[in-house]
Amino acid sequence: MEIWLVFVFMFSWHLLINAFSVSVPKEKYKACYGSNVTMECSFPVGEKLDLGALTVYWDKKGKFLVKFVQGEEDLKIQNSNPRLRHLTDQLFKGKSLLHITNVKVEDVGAYRCLIGYGGADYKWITLTVNAPYSKINHRVNVDPVTSEYKITCQSEGYPKAKVIWKNGEQDLSSKATVTYSVGQEKLFNITSTLRVNTTANEVFQCFFQEKDTGKNTSAQIVIQEKTESSNIDLRTYFGTLGAVIFFGLTLMFLCCRKKDVRMIDIEKKCLSRQQQQQFPRQRTPI
Repeated sequence: MEIWLVFVFMFSWHLLINAFSVSVPKEKYKACYGSNVTMECSFPVGEKLDLGALTVYWDKKGKFLVKFVQGEEDLKIQNSNPRLRHLTDQLFKGKSLLHITNVKVEDVGAYRCLIGYGGADYKWITLTVNAPYSKINHRVNVDPVTSEYKITCQSEGYPKAKVIWKNGEQDLSSKATVTYSVGQEKLFNITSTLRVNTTANEVFQCFFQEKDTGKNTSAQIVIQEKTESSNIDLRTYFGTLGAVIFFGLTLMFLCCRKKDVRMIDIEKKCLSRQQQQQFPRQRTPI
């Protein structure tokens, strides 16, 4: 609520004294993930700056990032995010600089600087962040049943990228599956898998393409000849499968046989009882 009162006050002040104007050298900043960025608002100071008459606010989404009033910095706000710093030594040059270190995805958005000094004005600055998909992990697996190749590419970055698959000039993207997840740092973790029937020495490429800029990061995958180990793995697979089936059938046979033996024993006991009832033992007289 406080920030809206400040905004209304400074806007009214701006209407009363419209000679004061805030300017920005750049309206849009683009920073690389993990780097540093400094955003600037400029204002007229005249011959000498009077800090006691200066008011500076920086906010984002209605939340104060900087509150500098009459030469005093609000340390509670300043310390709430140690990655953000207001470079007050530049105020004497008519510059309010917001410095952000170790830029993260959460820093993306619109920032507003409000400055009052004999008048009032504000400007908006937009920050975008780019985390390149610079490292692409890839692997190739062979389905032991169908002999189909499963080629997987995985990478992490921001913003969300499009994955393109190619074999020479042929676009195979429609045959691939893509899964997205967002990590704690709000980076996109993208995994794409292509299933193909192919031969040795065929070359495939996966591209992670930034939607905004169209820039690509790619990885090249060359299909290797099936080695002896692959054949051994295949034999092992079928051997294990056969052993499991044989063991299951043997177990079923033994269970059925045991059940039949029990039934024969029961039948013998029943027959013995019937015979005893029909032909009871006669006692020999003394």
